[in-house]
Amino acid sequence: MPLRRHSTALALSILLMGMGPAAHAEKADRQQPLVVESDGKQSAQVDLARKLTVVSGNVSIAQGSMLIRADRVEVREPQDGVYNAVAYSWPSQQATFRQKRDRDNEFIEAQADRIEYDGASERVKFLGNAWLRMRRAGVVTDEASGAIITYDQKVDTVIFDGEAPTVKPGVVPGKVRLVFTPRSASAPAAASAASSGAGAGQ
Repeated sequence: MPLRRHSTALALSILLMGMGPAAHAEKADRQQPLVVESDGKQSAQVDLARKLTVVSGNVSIAQGSMLIRADRVEVREPQDGVYNAVAYSWPSQQATFRQKRDRDNEFIEAQADRIEYDGASERVKFLGNAWLRMRRAGVVTDEASGAIITYDQKVDTVIFDGEAPTVKPGVVPGKVRLVFTPRSASAPAAASAASSGAGAGQ
């Protein structure tokens, strides 16, 4: 697993979590509309001149299987039909991200103090106390943490940066932690989880 270091950034020159070239984010998501919803208990402001929409109060952003949840979201349209979004965490809970991958029953999940989605470049950036996890058949297998994690949906790579922005305390600057679980080790756990779920529903 070759690693390249660029100043304080740690770039992984592997496909996401070593999952192989076929394991991309759900391609159909890119052609789906971007839907922003809230619980309606707070405000939604639309600035037509600036092409800026601000939504507050248990907000969700969905595009196909991609789902971001946050306390407040700012959506911009820098180009016609292309959207950027910034999602901010609750005072006591981080913003979350989830997206299905092309493999069956496999998802990528993440959480951070702030999530930035760039529709043009198809990149999602997780800033502040960031965690990223791979889940197969409902079981967490691979995971990573860092101050900043950038997920490139188009080429299926992840970049970790140890330099923390101005966010909540708790991340040691310069420290990145990766945990990779072999498929042979995760398969029994996934099978066990599946059988337990089947038993519970009977």
